[in-house]
Amino acid sequence: MERKSLIPLLPFATALVVGLLTMPPWSTLTYDGALYINIARNLARDVTSFTYQGAYMMYRPPLYPYTLSVFFRLAPPETHFTIARLVSIVSFALTAVIVYLLAGELLGDRTRALIASLFYIFNPLAFTMATRELVHSEFTLFYTLAVYLLYTGRKRGSPRRIYGAFLAAGLAILARYTGLSILAVFLAYLWLVDDWDWVKKKEYWLGFGVLLLTLSPWLYMGHLYYGGALRPFEIATRAVTADRPVSVSDYFKLLLEDIGRVLPALTALGFIKLNKDDEGWLLISWLFMGLMGILTVTHKETRFLTFISPAMAIMALLGVELITETLELAAGRVGAATFGNKRVFIVLGLSLLLIVPIGIRAFDLRDSWNLMGMQETEVMRYTSERYPATKLLVSPRLYTVAGYYYPGATVEMALDREPVREGVSKGHYDVIVLREPAPELDIEESGNYILVKEFYGGRFKIYLRKEN
Repeated sequence: MERKSLIPLLPFATALVVGLLTMPPWSTLTYDGALYINIARNLARDVTSFTYQGAYMMYRPPLYPYTLSVFFRLAPPETHFTIARLVSIVSFALTAVIVYLLAGELLGDRTRALIASLFYIFNPLAFTMATRELVHSEFTLFYTLAVYLLYTGRKRGSPRRIYGAFLAAGLAILARYTGLSILAVFLAYLWLVDDWDWVKKKEYWLGFGVLLLTLSPWLYMGHLYYGGALRPFEIATRAVTADRPVSVSDYFKLLLEDIGRVLPALTALGFIKLNKDDEGWLLISWLFMGLMGILTVTHKETRFLTFISPAMAIMALLGVELITETLELAAGRVGAATFGNKRVFIVLGLSLLLIVPIGIRAFDLRDSWNLMGMQETEVMRYTSERYPATKLLVSPRLYTVAGYYYPGATVEMALDREPVREGVSKGHYDVIVLREPAPELDIEESGNYILVKEFYGGRFKIYLRKEN
């Protein structure tokens, strides 16, 4: 095997090792992550059961749970949490390879491509999501693959790559519904480089057909089980709209807090260096159309932008090169020698120097994420290890985590509703776990339950049915 063909293994191995070495502790199971695992467990038993607690969850993107379900068929429940994170880590490592390949195509240099892959690996968003039981790493993988195949397919005149681009785009949409922005990226790029000439080429129309075929099984399931082919997208939009609104200005403030200022500054410098050619229009389309796909959503979180991190990585490298060129110009004006063949080493050294503060911010963001869901996870793990149950009543924040630690059990939310009050009064639940503030459900007054444990100064309370 040629040495050149082994080079893509470098970013893969680097990302894989970084992910494995920075794996978060077990006590950081997130609400969404637990839900994806619970859905995947049901899919492992029945490929049409996209449910949790008997309710269809098709407003959630399907690809990640279906990916997990393949492995869950062969693995015991206690390994599911680790498997979910390993899927994200491998997706992260594969994306690092595609960033290397895409940067090589755009920049025509393997060394620069390797540097770009490092900017991706240590992007705080990509770095943090790489080890989470969430969809973002897999989503970024297929989004990046779609862009890479479209660019190389058009560049090389390869219809197969173009078809592959639309297939990957369909998988990106199924990984996360905001993946629909990939269509805007495709259309913007094709219009900018080909005007309307691309419309005359059948491979693009066949590509849209491939995209529709990729989505069709999920659309059919939506029609069959959810009341309409587009119903999952509709309910997902409604759910996001109903969540806490975040203004664009607040969103950018949060983004700078999470990823720091060095990486956005380098990206901005890279944008200045871009030429108005095929390569430049590709990155511009990806960055701006993808960004607009998030900014137009009412509820925004910084992790939603993980899929733009490959474009930021390549543009960050261009930003370093612009700094290098500026330094060389300044040196020439004072009579110093130009960098010449040393330029690549200066770019490499400057890149590694700037990756340090970016990497520090990545570790800080990871540490802050390690606190998310920690209390809920620790309480439910403690409860599951000591109190077996088939019917549980838990606070809403514990709803999906309880399902993870009690697979197969019936879990209900502790809401101020008559059916819940009636269930408490009749001793319907084996275990009740509440997170304050909680509605007054007269648990102890019912005479059916006793308080057996409190956590975090009474913030969490575990009640056990007296018979148990």
